[in-house]
Amino acid sequence: MEEILVIDDSEHVSRMLAQTVLPELGYRAAIALTAKSGLERLRARLPDLILLDLQLPDMNGLDFLRILTQEGIDVPVILMTAHGSEMIAVEAFRLGARNYLIKPFSDNEAREVIDQALRERRLQRERDRLLQLLQQRVQELTVLTRVGKSVTTLMDQRQLLDRIVEAAVYMTQADEGILFQYVEQKHELIPLALRNVAVESLDRLRLPVADSLVGQVVRSGKSLRLHRGMTDEPIAITATMVVQATLQTPLQVGDRIIGVLVVNNRRSTRAFSDSDQYLLAALADYAAIALENSRLYQAVQSSEARYRTIFANASDMVLLLDTNWRIISGNQRSAQILAMTPDDLVGHPLQRWCLPQEWPTIAQALQRVAQGLPQPPFTISLQRTAYELATVELNAQRLDANDQPMIVCIGRDLTERRRLEQQLIQSDKLSALGQLVAGVAHELNNPLTSISGYAQLLLRNRTLNEEIRADLEQIRQQAERAGRIVRNLLMFAREHQPERLATQINEVIQSTLALQAYQLRVDNITVQLDLDPELPSTVADPHQLQQVLLNLITNARQAMNERGSGILTIRTRRYEAADGRYIEVSISDNGIGIPAQYLDKVFNPFFTTKPVGQGTGLGLSICYGIIQEHQGQIWIESCEGVGTTVFIRLPIVEASAGAPTPSSTATATDAESGPQQRVLVVDDEEPVLRMLQRLLGELGHQTTVVSDVDSALRELATHPYDLVITDLRMPQKSGFDLSEEIRRSYPHLAERIIFISGDTLSTLKPHQKEQLHGRLLSKPFSIPQLAELLRNLPPRRTD
Repeated sequence: MEEILVIDDSEHVSRMLAQTVLPELGYRAAIALTAKSGLERLRARLPDLILLDLQLPDMNGLDFLRILTQEGIDVPVILMTAHGSEMIAVEAFRLGARNYLIKPFSDNEAREVIDQALRERRLQRERDRLLQLLQQRVQELTVLTRVGKSVTTLMDQRQLLDRIVEAAVYMTQADEGILFQYVEQKHELIPLALRNVAVESLDRLRLPVADSLVGQVVRSGKSLRLHRGMTDEPIAITATMVVQATLQTPLQVGDRIIGVLVVNNRRSTRAFSDSDQYLLAALADYAAIALENSRLYQAVQSSEARYRTIFANASDMVLLLDTNWRIISGNQRSAQILAMTPDDLVGHPLQRWCLPQEWPTIAQALQRVAQGLPQPPFTISLQRTAYELATVELNAQRLDANDQPMIVCIGRDLTERRRLEQQLIQSDKLSALGQLVAGVAHELNNPLTSISGYAQLLLRNRTLNEEIRADLEQIRQQAERAGRIVRNLLMFAREHQPERLATQINEVIQSTLALQAYQLRVDNITVQLDLDPELPSTVADPHQLQQVLLNLITNARQAMNERGSGILTIRTRRYEAADGRYIEVSISDNGIGIPAQYLDKVFNPFFTTKPVGQGTGLGLSICYGIIQEHQGQIWIESCEGVGTTVFIRLPIVEASAGAPTPSSTATATDAESGPQQRVLVVDDEEPVLRMLQRLLGELGHQTTVVSDVDSALRELATHPYDLVITDLRMPQKSGFDLSEEIRRSYPHLAERIIFISGDTLSTLKPHQKEQLHGRLLSKPFSIPQLAELLRNLPPRRTD
């Protein structure tokens, strides 16, 4: 509530104003009956407004105003008079009175005059506050300007950094300040400039980045602001420097942190504000510029050649053009992008590398730059070679040198990023396609299981004539062939973690060819295999090797497809070298071959000789990476127009005892499956259920079939069983759900569960894979495989 001082010798009038009129108008009032007491009251505490009677017993109201002016007391005054004159009013206004009231006056008159005076008072205070804030900002900007000017004029780095730290302490009203430089090689912060810091030796302020509060700023790249109120205890900068508040800002050049600017309040408990942080960040930028300028200045002073090397080896293209768009000079990166040497670039028009359909737009943009008009960065395509385009984001600026306008073009090569974006899009498509293929393949395995199973059941009939038996054998073999194709497809479509297994390279080749069999056949490509039957196994990742072979076979097929037909030859052999034993694989084609100038680039990421849009350039790069991970070698020999051979050498690594091996699908001869047992079969596919019921019956077992987990649990609760055969993937509840319930309720059956699945195991968790170890049948399966698994189950527990 605003306070009004009433100075009037009439006690009656003063009390009426102070106790009735002013409180009703919303103001607090104080009373002085003489000019002297009024001045004493003013000198003790200033009110918001003075109501001053013109005639006081000890002083005239105008004289009172003169004293206020002399003493610099700035409070609005409203004169009260019973008989005023125009001359008195003019003099009162000259002496600073804001208005006057003629006695007697009404409440409304008093309200209007007082409100006006206080409103002006408020506006004046707000103006003064804003003026003070503006003056503070001007002062801060003045300091920043002086520091900024020092950055460009002072050559003495020590003096400049001292000035920056001094400004930081002054502008943030801190007790002390320190500027640290980050020495990346030593992972250490060393002090370069101090202000108000008492320290025996600068070495005591050396801080490790890993275990210090200041190092946290380097690690995070963000400012740090703390005060004791946040931590409830003092803040330790070093073992001997404990402060009440700290503000720390990184010195950053590009994406590099080169130091930290720190201000502390060691004695004061004042917390640093957002404004302090903003000002310190500005000073930190100046400090960073100063340090970087010093570094660059020393570099320039030390060697002009070094400067030219930096320019020549800039990571972006830098071209200097004349007004006819001819190249005056270019750096190494420009030469690499344009597939020429820097000297050969000079004199050529930029149009030489631009696509004809893009050149009019490019020329228009360059013309705008030459005229001094604003031109945002634009993207152009540059024809590096007959097979390769480079995508460049060009930023062009006009440069006037010796009254001769030139165009400086800085280009960022976006080729790899654009190709990677396309690759990611293609990867997403392949991922979705892989999921679709996996789902379809899984669905195919169920009917294939039925076809194969029923064919095997019929083949057990000894009364069949040979012709029917031959037909059934064909059905069984084709079902197994389809099953192998499905398994290979699933193996390729599913993502999986890298693994090392005892691997037969010949089997990986056969499974990969099965995926390409149809495409090779329709492309009129003959496959010739020369596989060493005595080839030893080696520890490798069969999935990754299949990816390598699939890429190489696809490349060979595409190279021969341009001729309309061809011969694909794949050989394996053992290779003895001084440094060890190897398996050598060669994939040869008689396609169009690879030009000699590209042979040393074919393993580079994104390099391709295929037309734009027909190749990502990642296939051979991925192959190279996978073979390198296997400690092997891969190289290419090619003759343009004759053909290409890719050689792979993998070290022979013997599997340790107990090492995993790929699951086998070989069909053994029919054998007994052990003594008669009571078997519960759970599968949501009716044909598979019926086939298993008959098959197990043929093997001499008593079988009950159900189509879901809940039915299986009800069956187990009412009848005893010796073992359970369950599908892994079923609606609502899976085979693992059933296994967990059996483990809890029927522990004697926990190790006598056989799982069947038409999917790969790549999506399973490690503990689930462990649970399946030695107890999984992959659809489609053979009778001997099932019989062998039944025989090898652990004996039934009696507990």
